[in-house]
Amino acid sequence: MHALHHALEHALLDTLKMLPFLLVAFAILELLETKLEEKTGAAIQKAGRAGPLAGALLGLLPQCGFSVIGSNFYAKRIVTLGTLLAIYLSTSDEALLILLSSPNRLPDVLLVMALKFMIALAAGCTVDLVLRKREPEECHHCHHHEDSCEDEELIGEAHCCSHNEWKDVVLCTVKRTASVWFFLFAANFVLELALGFAGEEKLRAVMLTDSVFQPLLTALIGLLPNCAPSVILAELYLAGAIDLASVVAGLCTGAGVGLLVLFRVNRGLKQNLRIVILLYAFGALAGLFLRLVQGIL
Repeated sequence: MHALHHALEHALLDTLKMLPFLLVAFAILELLETKLEEKTGAAIQKAGRAGPLAGALLGLLPQCGFSVIGSNFYAKRIVTLGTLLAIYLSTSDEALLILLSSPNRLPDVLLVMALKFMIALAAGCTVDLVLRKREPEECHHCHHHEDSCEDEELIGEAHCCSHNEWKDVVLCTVKRTASVWFFLFAANFVLELALGFAGEEKLRAVMLTDSVFQPLLTALIGLLPNCAPSVILAELYLAGAIDLASVVAGLCTGAGVGLLVLFRVNRGLKQNLRIVILLYAFGALAGLFLRLVQGIL
């Protein structure tokens, strides 16, 4: 009981300190999405052969909306497979905000974003080059992007808001902050319990901390279609249980709810599974490469 109380107390205190920062950060993001959502969707659509570049850049904004846009656009064949993968790989979410809540972690955030951008751009261009896809034409019988809010509501995602009024922005800000804080608290609580009962050495062993194959594990965790994996990966990174290469691998495969939307709107289960395999392969290989570079340096 003492260990349980200790873990609960520490998790609550640590996460409450981050609550004001998360609230302000999400308020800013909601305002940005209100102004930029249509423009960014149009930018991806008009990018043409430069689609992977546009997708890799726009995906860096810390929210999962662009992965949803990418999934819908790919289902209509408005964007190429390379552009879709670039969006998925660069998609940045709550992990960056959690890292930014620690002022001394700003260099880490910038480095993670730069690495994710380069990985996304290289993967997207490579896929489009190998497949030699022509620029896709819009599928007129498909639903328009505006319907993606309905898709997200059906899968239980609360991040899709109409933003028609200020109260919508406030409501979405509160919902996103509460959702991320809950997962952050849960991750802290479980981590504290694991350290209390199992000890740091066993936790490091479970997370393959001393193994070169750790990025393979974190890339698998990142595939879970929710904001929870990114929160968990950020907490593990801050705790020193995973290194830079592993957190990059996990955040590269973490496309948020974009994968759920893809399986809903894009026909062809085998094709969707191949996309997931490609996403995992690029994220895991990038992590293994970074691990190798870290070992050399």
